Amino acid sequence: MKFENLPNEILFDLFEYIDIRDLYNGFWGLNERINYIIGHLRNLSLNLERYEVGLISLFAKQINRLIVNTWQDIDLSQFPRLKSLILHQITGNQLRQIRSEYMPNLVYLSTSSIPEFSLMPQLAQRIFSNAMPTIRYVDLGHVHVPHLHMWSQSPTLRSLSVHTINPTIVPFILISSPNLVHLRVEFLFNTIPIFDSAPSLRNHPLKHFILSDPYHKLSFNHIYTLLAFIPNVDRIELNFLCKIPLIRFLHSLLKRLQYLNRFDCNIDDASNDKITDIQTIQQVHSCFYRIQCSTNDFHFRTFTTESKKCFFF
Repeated sequence: MKFENLPNEILFDLFEYIDIRDLYNGFWGLNERINYIIGHLRNLSLNLERYEVGLISLFAKQINRLIVNTWQDIDLSQFPRLKSLILHQITGNQLRQIRSEYMPNLVYLSTSSIPEFSLMPQLAQRIFSNAMPTIRYVDLGHVHVPHLHMWSQSPTLRSLSVHTINPTIVPFILISSPNLVHLRVEFLFNTIPIFDSAPSLRNHPLKHFILSDPYHKLSFNHIYTLLAFIPNVDRIELNFLCKIPLIRFLHSLLKRLQYLNRFDCNIDDASNDKITDIQTIQQVHSCFYRIQCSTNDFHFRTFTTESKKCFFF
């Protein structure tokens, strides 16, 4: 069978799997029928590393997934059908364009690879104040704590990842996102380990919590306080420095999280407990049976679990 004899329905399906640049360079302009099919595709993805005028002008209104990895000031308002936007580089103009009037269908947004940017607080305020009601999944960079009091609520958010220097952000996020199911918080090297006027919060429905403290800024008390805000969590992943015996920490964890059934960790043990063996730790609860212990030459223990990478966005 010749390519030209394939029915339109099959060509529509085939073209969905072809790279957008191959569509533009290899098929566009062959004939009116092919042009019509290409012009009516609706699930196109584009990874921009430079400004491509012809490609953008032709396909911008058909693209629903866009990755921007260039400092060139790409006009994001040209892409009204976007459902997914990943920004590795960004300009002030682009940041101002991330709003519902330009992107009425946006579901997923990632700016996590962008360093601190002066306009980021404005974006966070839009997201956490329901100014973009279609947003469900967000992977943000550094969220500035002084602007938390300007948030209201974003009931549509389901999954969120943030970088921060203040643990107070966790209860504020939960209050502003009453239907959040998945939350990942990574604490930066200049973290200030204090709770500053943390709001009261009860019975949030969060189910999956990931805490990463690679620079060892938080203490047991900080983490124990955070757990009080998320009593319904059934899955938790922790990366921190534990200065109390791990078995004591695990018992405390179970007191806070009564529904816990999945535990993953990468915990450095800085306590003086060198006696409790791994079998005893594993027997504390069924969700701890996957914990393994490794010891370096200085008898410094690290507790880990093998966890498959999960993507929630």
